[in-house]
Amino acid sequence: MKKHVSKLTGFNLNTTQLFTSISVSLALMGCSQPTPNQDAAFSAPTSFGYQCQTPTSPTSSSAEVTGLRLIGTSVANAPFDTSAAEIVSYDACTDKLYVVNAQAKKVDVLALDDSGKPTSEGSIDLQSAAQASGINIGAANSVSTHNGLVAVAIENADKQANGLVALYRSDTLELITTYGTGALPDMVSFSKDGRYIATANEGEPNADYTIDPEGSVTLIDLLNGPQGAVVTQIDFKAFNQGQARHGELSDKVRISTPNATVAQDLEPEYLTFSDNGKLYVALQENNALAAIDVESASVDAIFGLGGKSWAEFELDASNKDKKLGHFKSYEMLEGLYMPDSIASYSVNGETYILTANEGDGREYGIDTTQKMCDELGYKWDGDDYQGTAEYTTEEDFCIAYVDEVRGKKLDVADDHPLADALKDNKQLARLKVIKPQQTLQADQKVQAFGSRSFSIWNEAGELVFDSGDDFAKIVYQQQPEHFNSTNDNNMSGDDRSDDKGVEPEAIEVANINGKHYAFIGLERHGGIMVYDVTDPKESRFISYLNNRDFSQPVCTEVDEDGDCDNDTYNSKAGDLGPESIKYFSRSGQHFIAVGNEVSGTTSVFQIEF
Repeated sequence: MKKHVSKLTGFNLNTTQLFTSISVSLALMGCSQPTPNQDAAFSAPTSFGYQCQTPTSPTSSSAEVTGLRLIGTSVANAPFDTSAAEIVSYDACTDKLYVVNAQAKKVDVLALDDSGKPTSEGSIDLQSAAQASGINIGAANSVSTHNGLVAVAIENADKQANGLVALYRSDTLELITTYGTGALPDMVSFSKDGRYIATANEGEPNADYTIDPEGSVTLIDLLNGPQGAVVTQIDFKAFNQGQARHGELSDKVRISTPNATVAQDLEPEYLTFSDNGKLYVALQENNALAAIDVESASVDAIFGLGGKSWAEFELDASNKDKKLGHFKSYEMLEGLYMPDSIASYSVNGETYILTANEGDGREYGIDTTQKMCDELGYKWDGDDYQGTAEYTTEEDFCIAYVDEVRGKKLDVADDHPLADALKDNKQLARLKVIKPQQTLQADQKVQAFGSRSFSIWNEAGELVFDSGDDFAKIVYQQQPEHFNSTNDNNMSGDDRSDDKGVEPEAIEVANINGKHYAFIGLERHGGIMVYDVTDPKESRFISYLNNRDFSQPVCTEVDEDGDCDNDTYNSKAGDLGPESIKYFSRSGQHFIAVGNEVSGTTSVFQIEF
């Protein structure tokens, strides 16, 4: 908190003057004002005249969290598996949830009843942002709220071109203004004091890998209000080969795509504002975190995360062994953490970053004929039509670039400790691993995507805690017959064993009754893990709840294999594909909201003690 206050005194105000300025700003918005004993929330001066709800703070208690209880679910009006409830955010000003409906190019607004049950109450049509900015917009990727403001990250219809952030009022849903970002803004967030908005701009290549924009971070300073905001584009060019900071990159930072600069290869996925004046950014495919100094809007450092040894833990690595929960340890196999969602919190003045270690491979390609694929020099991924008429007429997937390979096709030396296991379908032959540039020698580790866990790192990027193989064994204990299911089929047990297992995707952290709790969503199998992370090094499992009914088909019509025959979601199936988690409190109670991209559902859970 000391650094935080010091940073804000850059206004040339003393502490009393600063608090008065903040209070006036909040009063203009109609929001409740903090008292001098609370953390004063910054709010850019406005004259919008917001009429905010007055939140009721939870009663202070020494009770510890024991688990979650489902309050209710809202189902988006959208086809099955179209990212209709991807990212969710709670606005205390209006006491409502705002949920990204990606392909529909809108943000759904959900009202909450007295118990916290969500119901649809309209939406924000993002075409207003397209018209105001002059940009032909693509999908909406993320939403974040703060004190009556709603920020939405929207990609360009041309995904390799620059996107935008659209800023709306939460009470009237009117557009305030827009800000330009880098290519493919994948995540947006307000700082904890509300002064800044930031986006992680992933900068993915196009399908045939002929255009590769640079990854970047956009930082928007609202000190002078939304209309007077200062927008800074933060890039990574200084880390390119031959540039001043290239030597700072360790070999733990994965730079893998051919013919790409470092700035092009780095792909910001997610970000979190910390209490130490830093913005931490997940570089997922690069297996790294970037630390950005907010005040100077510059990159402090890039931390490579390395790998987790599977010699110390166990995993089920095969979907063809006809055995669920076939756990085994492997020397010389490691999982690269490759985090998706990240969050941050402070304990005794120290900052910690939590990561959901999903893992992510790169594959780019186009649908074309085998003849055209061969002429382009790419890899054909369909049936072999050479010598037939179909060679020039039938289309299938043509791979321009891929960095993953099955274990059985991995090029390893004969004396490699895993040589036999990589040939065995019951062990590692099916596992998708990172394709090396050359033959792996006996002393080189086989690397898999993701670590099937969540981790805690200190502000220097050093590992403090990892959940090991907890997730897999907890899920297997509770739902053994559906272990490692995928998220779009309820007859798919063991399907994801050869990929990334239960696949940790979403993460959130909350300070409740003086303790810190982490909530982790499992994208493929489903469900939310709860951990006490008050003492980061001694973090411990609390509970697991999966609001998914495997006895129900995922769609109203499915085939004999459980795959959808139509695009109509069956609400009895429950939540499929948790993508985001947001903690909030209201009416004296604690909750989390979970956005589920496959089922298109937003579920609210009350935190129990």
